[in-house]
Amino acid sequence: MRTTRKGGILVALASAVIYSSVSVLAKFTYRYGLTPAQLLKERYVVAGVFLTILLAVVDWHLLLPRNWREAGTLLGFSAVFVTGPTLLYFIAVKMLPVSTAMFLFHCYPAFAGIFAWLILHEHMTRTYAVSVGIIAIGLLLLLGASFHKISVAGVLTMLACAVTYALYTVLSQHLSQGTDPRTLGLYNQIAPAIVLCMITRGEPVLYPAILESRTFMLAVFGLGLSAAGGMFLFVQGIATIGAQRAAIIDSLEPLFSAFYASILLQERMTPMALTGGLLIVAGVIIDNLPPRTTRPRFVNIAASLRDTDRPE
Repeated sequence: MRTTRKGGILVALASAVIYSSVSVLAKFTYRYGLTPAQLLKERYVVAGVFLTILLAVVDWHLLLPRNWREAGTLLGFSAVFVTGPTLLYFIAVKMLPVSTAMFLFHCYPAFAGIFAWLILHEHMTRTYAVSVGIIAIGLLLLLGASFHKISVAGVLTMLACAVTYALYTVLSQHLSQGTDPRTLGLYNQIAPAIVLCMITRGEPVLYPAILESRTFMLAVFGLGLSAAGGMFLFVQGIATIGAQRAAIIDSLEPLFSAFYASILLQERMTPMALTGGLLIVAGVIIDNLPPRTTRPRFVNIAASLRDTDRPE
């Protein structure tokens, strides 16, 4: 049992390490002139193909929902509530430093708690209130440290992404009941790929410029593979150690992203901004700590839904 748990922790940690590279790869590929919609299309096409092959090898039944109604629901819901937040995320990443963008996005549990209270009538606990307070202080320090150096439009876009993703996590909990998380994750890749191909209709599915540069090609394919692989590993981690522990490990993602950005993009955070980012991570971890009582409470819903998809 202990060995299994350690294995689950390592899998969840590997997911965070892999998934945290997505933002850095996206920032890097913007140097080659693709728009957010074009880059996001390539990300979802590559991830969708990769995940389809992976699930076919693991268990081909995972490729199919239980019925046509479920297929329509998954496709329609993902087309709106995955494509929208992810597009906002990629637009914000283009305007902001990667570390700032990642820490801003990870404020979404604070908004998810409000939506869970309004829509699902979840109880708000003292733990949640403390976590929101810590996240708010961290947010103020993060933005205050570089207020005159960052794009206000980028900050507002990423906060809009966090709000819409929080809404997605809450609605997903209700709509995806009974669906295998891996199947849901697959449809969350396929539906946005279809939508973005329609948005960029008349353009090639895979842009020739990608194949003309080995560095560009590796970055784009790495973007798609990291997103699909990180999601798949997170599902396995949840199955072994549970959603709460996996979510705590997942909250380390912004730290890995900041580390990657400092090495690959030469981005540097001021001590105050880093302190703010660490407080945001601490607030998310506190929100995911197991409750002391059995009274219903809001637990970071995205803990069990990262297996579906993330804007990164």
